[in-house]
Amino acid sequence: MEEELEQKRLEEEAERRRIEEEKRRIAEEKRRQEELLRLGEQLPMVTERDVAMIDKRKNAKKSRKKDLDDKYLACDPLPDPENEKDLTTFITLWREQVDGSMEEAVNNCQTAEDVIKAINLLLAEAMAQYDYNKI
Repeated sequence: MEEELEQKRLEEEAERRRIEEEKRRIAEEKRRQEELLRLGEQLPMVTERDVAMIDKRKNAKKSRKKDLDDKYLACDPLPDPENEKDLTTFITLWREQVDGSMEEAVNNCQTAEDVIKAINLLLAEAMAQYDYNKI
C-alpha cells in the first residue's frame, strides 16, 4: 500500500514538473516571438542608420584626402599603417637591423611603440566609423 502511495506521489510530482516545464517552454517561446517581432520592427531603422553611417564615413574619408600627406611633409620614417606593404618592409628591415648599443635598442623600442600606436589609432578610427573592411 505504501509503495503504491509512493509511486502515485512520484507520478504526480513528475507530472507537475512536466507541466511546469511546458509552461516555461511556452513562456520562452512567447518571449522569443515578441523579441523577433520587435527586431523585425526595428530592422528598417537599423538599416537606415547603417546606411547613414556608411555615407558619413565616405564623406569623412573624402574630406580627409589631401594632395600631399602630412606624413611625407614631416619626413616621418614610420610606415603608413594603412599600407600593408610599407608595414611588412619596415618590419623586415627592422628585424634585420642589429642594435649596436643600448641607446639604439631603446630608440628602436620607441619606434616600435610609435608604429603600434599608429596601428591602434587606425583600428579605433575604423571601429568608430563602422568600417568593417579595416577591422
